[in-house]
Amino acid sequence: MSIVERKERHKESLRQEILDAAREILLAKGYAYLSMRRIAERIEYSPTTIYLYFKNKDDILYHLCVETLERQFEALSEAGISQPSPLLRLRAALRAYVDFGLSEPDRYKITYMADLSRYVSTASILEQGGVADKLIALMCHRVHEALVASGSNRDAKCVFQALWAHCHGMVSLLIGHPDFPWTVRETLIETGLDLSLAGLLVKEIE
Repeated sequence: MSIVERKERHKESLRQEILDAAREILLAKGYAYLSMRRIAERIEYSPTTIYLYFKNKDDILYHLCVETLERQFEALSEAGISQPSPLLRLRAALRAYVDFGLSEPDRYKITYMADLSRYVSTASILEQGGVADKLIALMCHRVHEALVASGSNRDAKCVFQALWAHCHGMVSLLIGHPDFPWTVRETLIETGLDLSLAGLLVKEIE
């Protein structure tokens, strides 16, 4: 490995250390407690070093969200690609969404369950061509294919948002209320997906 490659690997490793430390502080203490100084103390670097990678703590929060969305996009885009029907491909993507949230609860809580509007604008997250835009386009495409196959003329974006809300509800409740006497988790998730997709199997009443 060349010196340049080693330096690039070190830079990327340190950048990830910064994000991981910020995530831990956010989840443990909240946004008000987060500071460049506290992040620096946690990773044992100077605050000046943190500023070489991120403009401020809002910028760190933005990149935490983007990191989550990138990981999620990878999981959802690969889900169900070998399934034989549009509905099964959509179902696989929705299941991947739920599984991602439950397997990455720390990332999910920061991106989807915290009130970020005061620090990171939704417009910046949804910037055209960004990962959130690609994720939405992917899911709308899966929904559109399923709607066409089922003979439905519902609006794909509206259906996507309704399905997203349903899946988010399951994920956030399972993460936020682990002590509730839930039924068997697998059965709950599969039942939830069956119910949320049942309306796509029949054409709505005109």
